[in-house]
Amino acid sequence: MIWICSLTLVRPRPILSRMEQQTIPIIYQDHHLLIVNKPAGVVTHPTYKHTDGTMWDLLLAWLAQQESDGWRPPDLPDEPGWERAPEDVRQMLRARRSAKLWQEEGWLARPALLHRLDKDTSGVVALARTARACRHIVRQFNEHTIEKTYLAVVRHGSPAWTQPRAPFIATLRRSDDDYEQFSWPFDLALFQDRPLLLDGPLRRDPANRRRCIVGMDGQAATTQVRVLAVSGDYLLIEARPITGRTHQIRAHLAAAGYPLVGDRMYAPPAAPGSPEATLERHFLHALSLKLRDYPDNRLRTFVAPLPPELVNWLQSYFPEGWQCISGVVSGSKVDWKGEQVLNAAVSTPLVSGE
Repeated sequence: MIWICSLTLVRPRPILSRMEQQTIPIIYQDHHLLIVNKPAGVVTHPTYKHTDGTMWDLLLAWLAQQESDGWRPPDLPDEPGWERAPEDVRQMLRARRSAKLWQEEGWLARPALLHRLDKDTSGVVALARTARACRHIVRQFNEHTIEKTYLAVVRHGSPAWTQPRAPFIATLRRSDDDYEQFSWPFDLALFQDRPLLLDGPLRRDPANRRRCIVGMDGQAATTQVRVLAVSGDYLLIEARPITGRTHQIRAHLAAAGYPLVGDRMYAPPAAPGSPEATLERHFLHALSLKLRDYPDNRLRTFVAPLPPELVNWLQSYFPEGWQCISGVVSGSKVDWKGEQVLNAAVSTPLVSGE
């Protein structure tokens, strides 16, 4: 189901004043699942530094205004053995079962945010609306069976502080039983259209706790990257995080020597007048999320089109990259191996500030 409607949010609380011009497109929703397309520049959920005005605040305010979707526990036959109990006991057992179903299958008081994106990263974010759906999808995250695909543009040249301080390995898979490993430094441009696994533990940088480095005593982190196009110093990257560490894609690519274009934390300052100086955000977009839904356990892929500012940047400064992906990100050509694909329109605001 793709929802093609426009819903206007009436501000019930002052905290939405910061979000008046912001939109949160909904890619998909049903009784158990809500998939949204987070714009860049919006914090996913409140933190000690961003206590309000977040995507979470806007969604909660919108959801609070929605009527029930009409779901009720199904009418089920009595369990074997209940027929031997008095009628008042049978009624009590039915009520307990119904209450349990409401708890497990009814809407949570607040949806469960299943993962998050950095403030300046746009794209797919998933929320569970019921307890069982939450457990079903969290289990997939824990088992690393959910596939998150990002698009990034990087440029060679990282600040010195990003250099790995622990073993950092790139693994190229040639066949099922043939692997080749490369130690840092390595030239990503030499591996165009050949998936590489970047493997290096990530931890907070002792010199600046807001950023992460490949360092000793870090958490194990693995990112699959594939170079889609190269033009001069620019590389268009498809990235798939296998683990889910803070800043994982940004930190791994910076450690490899290829920080995101426009990244004000992991890249050198942009030279005035340069293409990257025209970006007000970093070039990282969560393009798709593949998971098995609840309760049908169907394999589904949810796609968030590339936002206009990134499309315009590619067309202006990296046309080779745009030609490489234009069919997929615009929805005219999708190759997702047969599973159901749900796509959001680029410009249809389904959850909106005033």
